[in-house]
Amino acid sequence: MNWTPPKLVKWISNDLEEKGFPSPHRFQAEMLVSHALNISRLDIYLQHDKPCTPLEQKKVRELVKRRYRREPIAYIVGSCEFWTLKLEVGPGVLIPRPDTEVLVEAIVERFVEYSEHQKISILELGTGSAAIPLALCSERADLNIVTVDRSAQALDFAAKNISAYRNRLTEKRNTITTVRGDKFFSIKPEPLFDFIISNPPYIPDAQFASLQKDVTDWEPRLALSGGGSGMEFYDYLQDASSCRLKPGGCLIVEHGFNQSESIGDLFQDSQYFELYEQRKDYSGNDRVLVFKKSS
Repeated sequence: MNWTPPKLVKWISNDLEEKGFPSPHRFQAEMLVSHALNISRLDIYLQHDKPCTPLEQKKVRELVKRRYRREPIAYIVGSCEFWTLKLEVGPGVLIPRPDTEVLVEAIVERFVEYSEHQKISILELGTGSAAIPLALCSERADLNIVTVDRSAQALDFAAKNISAYRNRLTEKRNTITTVRGDKFFSIKPEPLFDFIISNPPYIPDAQFASLQKDVTDWEPRLALSGGGSGMEFYDYLQDASSCRLKPGGCLIVEHGFNQSESIGDLFQDSQYFELYEQRKDYSGNDRVLVFKKSS
């Protein structure tokens, strides 16, 4: 058989489906083939009658073997799409999910409360690949973002992604400062921030056994585990974040699909915060909460 790019895609897609891999199978196959052949996904079909060389076929097979070991596609190709960005990712850093774009949307919509050239200060806890700060900087000028992570590996990827978009940051007078540390402990109390944002680890420990091996065997548990209840980080935020926010500032967090009510109850008795908005993800699940600090 003359193996052309579309034939390779069809073979890989069918095989992934038969082996019980999560969908979309064709998209994964296209990503593997385009990466191995160093062509775009569109070129796969533009070159529909071009036979692949034995060396090209070997490269494709090597990537497919990695996928059979449940290595995430994003790690295999070394990047993922988020918002309007292409971000470098790999072992040691959480792969940004489409659901987290809902968090970005919630923050961007709050920007309209500030004048056009007003500096906005943001503190992010748990930056990973710097996906959220870079997405925000693509939407607004005059942002001063400080972002914290415990993982040196994650911060290495964050630094690479920030460097890749350095010119865009400069054009909009945006700054992103990364800090290695745990929660607020590495951040000076002053000045206060307009926003505190986070996509924290929120998966209860008991749920890990039910997750796909793509996640449990490869992605950093540090970025996923929210402790026994999944609520450890929110409990900390409710207690510690008020002294870091300006009056009227917003605390905006992502959460698990069934945690909205529990987090709302946690903050209900707070003398500092009131629930301002709830948002659903693209699948219709509760995903983001916006709290405002009392003036």
